[in-house]
Amino acid sequence: MTAAATAAVALVLIAGGLLTVATFADRERSSLDRELERRAQGPAGRAVRPAPEPGSLEVAPGPDGPGGGGPGPRDLLAESGSFVRVVSDGQVLRAAGDVPDEGLPTRSDPGFATVDAGGGRWRILTIALELPPGFGSLSEPMIQFGADAGPLESRIDSMQRRVALISGLGIGLTVILASLLAGPALAPLSRLRRSVAGVSTTRDLSRRLPEGDAGREVDELAHGVNEMLARLESSSSETERALEATRRFAGDVGHEVRTPLTSMRANLDAVRRNPSMPEAERRAVLDDVAREQEDLVAVLDALQALARGDSAAALPREPVDMAEVIDSAVEAARRRHPGAHVELTAAEGEHMITGWPDGLRLLIDNLIENAIRHGGERVTVGLERDHGTLLLTVGDDGPGVPAREREHIFERFTRGAQAGSSPGSGLGLALVAQQAQMQGGDVTVGDSPAGGALFTVRLPGA
Repeated sequence: MTAAATAAVALVLIAGGLLTVATFADRERSSLDRELERRAQGPAGRAVRPAPEPGSLEVAPGPDGPGGGGPGPRDLLAESGSFVRVVSDGQVLRAAGDVPDEGLPTRSDPGFATVDAGGGRWRILTIALELPPGFGSLSEPMIQFGADAGPLESRIDSMQRRVALISGLGIGLTVILASLLAGPALAPLSRLRRSVAGVSTTRDLSRRLPEGDAGREVDELAHGVNEMLARLESSSSETERALEATRRFAGDVGHEVRTPLTSMRANLDAVRRNPSMPEAERRAVLDDVAREQEDLVAVLDALQALARGDSAAALPREPVDMAEVIDSAVEAARRRHPGAHVELTAAEGEHMITGWPDGLRLLIDNLIENAIRHGGERVTVGLERDHGTLLLTVGDDGPGVPAREREHIFERFTRGAQAGSSPGSGLGLALVAQQAQMQGGDVTVGDSPAGGALFTVRLPGA
């Protein structure tokens, strides 16, 4: 900023100084030219006339010359440092005044000219003489009026020095003031830089830069950086969730798959080592392996669904009619469990929600499946609207969930004491809680009017 301000002021001062000196010099030279023109129109210009002898010129005699009555040589001079001379055909016919010793041209075009002569600079006005007819022996007679341009050049040089001194002082003062003012002006940027360095050092993307305590440009920069940090924080959170889901999936698989695989291998080894095993016993062992394989596939499917839910930000969302999803889930449950009695009660009309359709279906399927496995003979499914919120309830007439277990019933691989030897991996209700939270809702468990468990899911309606 100091360099830019100094360069700008220097450019203005230099341009202004050059213009000032040029204007002053032009005015001074014009004044000298007007003085020479005045002399040419005065007595000095009228003192030269043709001589009685053809082909020659003379200066009319004045009081100092013979006869008096006309301008004399002194009339050719206006002041010291000037001269008048008459030249013809490269020869000086007459001269008066402070004529330089050498260097003056004897041939020159009419008009003004500046020449160096006698160790100085002279301003010369050359005027062609008009001779009467028949006076032709003189070739190109001219009269020259000269004035010493040294004082003029001295004044111009003095002006240049003063302008250069003033410009130099102005540039120096600009450097000092710009250096003093640049610090406070750049202080907000320095604070912004330190804040950004703090974010880079701590890698804490939740930190935000201060806004509103600096100029508009700095605030706009801070706002842009804060928006960038917000996007980076969101992207980092999504990446971390995906990595955590991957690590958790790997850990869960190792935890849940080892036992059934070990059991399956033991059964298969028993069959292989005993080729003479009775057919009925062999079939029982193979049926046990098949059931364990089905349970293993179910566990893997549940873990995969949990992993997808853990990376919920990448899942597609769209408007979903919950009434249609629940109706389809109830019909599928009736086909899977022909002996179960599943009732559905829903208010008329659409019950829209914006969410992941597969996740919503997974939530409902697991609630109904859990009620059928661990409940009694009847399962009731209800859907209603409550001030913009959709309430999904699934109840049964089974043993229910004890109050001491309700806090942990939605954790992974957790099975209630009432589950007994019923099939299951302890992931179904964990999937329900995850999907409810992912859709922006929650799930709770209480007592059903029929005496069993009542699961209630609250989802924000569209």
